[in-house]
Parts: sequence; C-alpha cells; structure tokens
Amino acid sequence: MPTLSTLRTLTLALVVTIKSAQATVVVPYVSYIGPGPIGVPDEFVRYPMNETEGMYQGRFGVHLAIGTPPQHVWVPPHFFSSETYVKGVSLCDNYTTADPGGSIEYCESDYNGLFAANESSTFEMSSERSFGVDTVTVSDAVPGLENNEFRFGIQTTEQPGAVGDDLSTFGLGPNSTFLQTFFPGKEQVGIYYTGGSSTHGKPPYSAPPRPLVVYELEFDGYNQSHFTGEKFTQPIGPPAPLSNSSNPFTLNVTNISVGRNGILGGGGPFVATVDFSGRTSNIFPSSVYDLFVQATGARIVDGMPSYNSSALPSNPDDFYDLAITFSDGTRDFTVSLPQEILISQLSRPNYPDFAMANILNADDPVVMRSWPVRGPVIALNQLMFTSYIGIDHAAGEWWLAKAVHPWDESIAPTNNNTSKPKEGAAAGGIGGNLNRAIVTASALAAAVILLC
Repeated sequence: MPTLSTLRTLTLALVVTIKSAQATVVVPYVSYIGPGPIGVPDEFVRYPMNETEGMYQGRFGVHLAIGTPPQHVWVPPHFFSSETYVKGVSLCDNYTTADPGGSIEYCESDYNGLFAANESSTFEMSSERSFGVDTVTVSDAVPGLENNEFRFGIQTTEQPGAVGDDLSTFGLGPNSTFLQTFFPGKEQVGIYYTGGSSTHGKPPYSAPPRPLVVYELEFDGYNQSHFTGEKFTQPIGPPAPLSNSSNPFTLNVTNISVGRNGILGGGGPFVATVDFSGRTSNIFPSSVYDLFVQATGARIVDGMPSYNSSALPSNPDDFYDLAITFSDGTRDFTVSLPQEILISQLSRPNYPDFAMANILNADDPVVMRSWPVRGPVIALNQLMFTSYIGIDHAAGEWWLAKAVHPWDESIAPTNNNTSKPKEGAAAGGIGGNLNRAIVTASALAAAVILLC
C-alpha cells in the first residue's frame, strides 16, 4: 500500500471587520514553516529546536497568547465546531529534549504549541470537564483583541472525542465561543483571498520574518468592496460539532475541465464536501481523477499525480489550469485554479525537478481510511482564488460571489461569477508580485508532507 501524502495549507489570515464607525480588527491566520529563517521565533516556543541539519518547527492557525505569563498556541479555524481547544503540555511528557532528532520539539510542533494550565496564575478550571477560563490575547490583532475570561478546552489525549482531530481548533461554527466573547450576537463570517498581502495591513517585521498574509476572515458583516455580482447561495447542512466526518458545506459539481479538456467523465455530476479545515488537496471520484492524470500526463507517486516540473506547459494557453463548475439547479458558478497553485514543486534530493498536483482519488482505499471527510472534496484554496465566501449561521446558508482582488484589471457591474487574474508580467496571467507570493507559499506548502 503506497503512503498517501497530502499538503497542508500555508499562509492564511483572519480579519475581523467592524461596520460603520467601528474599527477593523485584523487577526492573521499565520503559518511558520520551513528550515532556517522561517522557523517559529524562539519567544513563542516552549521547546526551541536546533535548526542545524535542516530541522525546523512549524505552526499554522490563529496565534493566541493564553495565560499569565502568556503561552503561545495556534488554532486552525473550524466552521462546523463552536469551541476552541488547545493541546495540553502533558501530551509531550513521554519525550525529552535529549531524544535523537529532538522528539519533544517535534511533539510541540505537531500540536501547534502547548498549554500548561498549572503554569498560568490566572487560569481557572471550569465546572465542565477539560474546560477552563483564562486571559487571552489574539497575537498581532490590529487593533488589539483580548479578553480576561475566555473559555476554552484543553485536550490531553491523542484522540479527544470532542473534536476527533489531532490539531487544536478555533471554533467558528454556530454558537461560537469566540464570536460570543468578542462579537456577541454576530453569526456571519466572510472569507477573502488577498493574493499575498492583507488589505488591512501586515504584522510588523520580525526576525525570523513573518509569513505572507493570504486570507482574511471578516466578522460583523461582509466587506461589500471585496465581492461583486450575484451570490451563489447554498444551505448549511446540520452542524456536526463533534466530528468533521459530516461537514455541512457541500456543492453540486456539474463540470470540471483541466486546460482545454473536460474531465467530468461518464459518472456525471456529483456532490462534493467543501473543506474549510486548511487542507490544500481536492479529492475527485476515481473517474475524474483518472481523466485528470491522463490530461496532464502525470505519473502517480505516493498516491498523488506527479511531474517533471521542467516539462510542465510554459505557454499560458496550454497550462493545466483547473476549472470547476457548480450548479444550484437554476444557475452555475465557476471557479478556477491556476497551474502555479494546482501543481507545486517539491524539494527532493534525487528529483530536483519534482512537482506534485494537490489532487487525490476519493476511491483510493488509503484516502477512504485516512481522510476525515469521506468522498469527493473541494479544498478552500480552490474556491478562494476567484471567490469571496460568506457564511451566515443565523440564516442557515453560505454563499459564493465573484471576488474583487487587487490584481483585477476591472470589474464589470454585471459580472457573471467568473474571475480571471490580471494579465501581468508573469506567465499564467498572474501579476509578478502575486506570482512570487503564490510560488513562495506553494513551495513552502510542498515542503510539509503529512502521512495520513
């Protein structure tokens, strides 16, 4: 059985948008990853890692400083779960700093940072098992965002029944603790792709440097300037806060093309789950997956389509851009993913030109066993390159609209929900600065291979 490799999304950002005269609160969804200068700053790390010989530590998610003195954790957003959970330091008790390879450092890195309740002078245990209350600051928020009585859960087991995921979680689902704490009465969340820099400012420079800001989340109303045209609205299914095996966000896929070739196949339309968890891989039915492999001339390595990067199309007209069309029964909505995002170059000593597409086969037994969301999946980055996403828990619906990005040359008033990046200096129709940001983020993402 081949080992399945999947890619973890890099560089996201969260933005809280306050209407009218209120201020906009920027909350980066960051990723520290890679050897050398892009590692996690030591002041944020409980167990710093020796970065010689290419070792490094990674984090991704919303950076929270919890307790007194502050302890640093990163929590990836979950839109179907309402609670925030962090990992307890006891999870790494069986490791020591003397272990070969720095096991305790890798342990902390795997858990996105650790929290020790007994080391915080302001922590108070809740009447609920595994929950507590403490002071919290959302690091790098602009302006500051903090609360002295933030309620969160502490996970001290490998497979906590409350979440079913080894990572910490930042609940933004119905009745979100975070929303009730900082934005009571607000149940709307907007997601916007900025193309490598936040429209509301970046965190200050630091050494090691902070990563790119690529996404923003907007609370307390949607930013009308970030999207245009008619909304493509879908119902939110029954929330599943205890597991992400039943994600309530779905789309009916009616057409897929790669380059100039249609690849939906004889199976016809299918329903796909939308994965907002931060993964980068789209999961297609086997018939579509096989046609994708044929259309791009890929070979399969570790369960994923792979390529000699120097042999990939260099003419924009021949690029392996991926387009997916959804339908609500009356109208269509199409999103596109450029070749630069779809196929990422990986650094392998024996294969310097090795590249891999973020596409998996939904019917592969390894995928079926290991992927938390069963069946076909459309990843967040696929939607966000051309779309603005709105989630409205109060209305029980979510929607897509054509995003207004910094690289758009012009926006027609009656745009019909398709988006093409601005023609620029870089091949593939992406402006030079955006292209460099995307290539950098893709290269870093490709450096982190997770075994499912």
